[in-house]
Amino acid sequence: MKSFVLSTLIPLLLMSCGVHTSSEITEEVKAKIPTPDTLHFKISEANNVIFQTILDNKDTLDLFFDTGGTELVLTYDGIREQTTLLETNDSEDEEDDFAIFDEETYSLSLGNLTWDSLYIYPFPVGPEEAAGHFGWDLFEDKIVELDYDKGLMIVHSNLDRNLDDYSKLEIEYTHTLFSIHGSISQGESNFSNRYLFDTGFQRAVIMDKDLRAKSGFPIDLPVIKESRLKNSEGTEFVNQVVEVDKICFGDACASEVPVQLLGAPNPARFETHILGGELLKRFNTILDFQNDFVYLKPNSLMDLPYADAS
Repeated sequence: MKSFVLSTLIPLLLMSCGVHTSSEITEEVKAKIPTPDTLHFKISEANNVIFQTILDNKDTLDLFFDTGGTELVLTYDGIREQTTLLETNDSEDEEDDFAIFDEETYSLSLGNLTWDSLYIYPFPVGPEEAAGHFGWDLFEDKIVELDYDKGLMIVHSNLDRNLDDYSKLEIEYTHTLFSIHGSISQGESNFSNRYLFDTGFQRAVIMDKDLRAKSGFPIDLPVIKESRLKNSEGTEFVNQVVEVDKICFGDACASEVPVQLLGAPNPARFETHILGGELLKRFNTILDFQNDFVYLKPNSLMDLPYADAS
């Protein structure tokens, strides 16, 4: 339910409840204003945004926030080693062990936020520092603020403040995922396209092979290195890494950014470049899933070195 700011509620209450004293009005107003949920996170060495969560009111798990995914995903090792979910399962077959998740639902708590009736999707692999991840769709009716400077996620039901110092970008939804548009500047040329917003991807940028060809992106940039990456299914990708002069999302820009040139089919399964945590952590972010906008503002992490630049 949408809330009203204090300045709106006061005159309404004065008109309808004239017998109240000013102190009574203040308390009544305060009670009707939802308090944002403020949650602490840490950024791992691999650029995952990790939160402490509680599964089914009993198991404490470190999970990362994956805007390039949906639902609740737990790794096989995370389930076996960090939960009590298999305690009553006597099966000796691994596939039978995880078959219990096809029908059962579970709760997940993150600070004061709780989701009931979530399905768990077991996966064989994932980042070592987490037992799995939760997707962006858990907040589809909220406004999510990520303050990387302070290590805080602030979940708002309503956000009423001036955002003029942020760049505002429209969200584009494709196959349950969401993207924004950005532009790479290289020399005298600009290359604009769609970028999947993926905090679950640990490096800075992946550039889709077909989109590079369609836009005429240069094929002769000096190769810094080769990078080997694995997706959540364990498939390995070997990408060449080059440096671009600048990448911008509206007025929010980063310079001298290493990008990976994808030579294999895109793991996103549609034509898009991909933004990852190593670049996204350099922008304080507001994900407005109520009105379908992303807001970005450069922060104090902008000048940190990139892993792919070494």
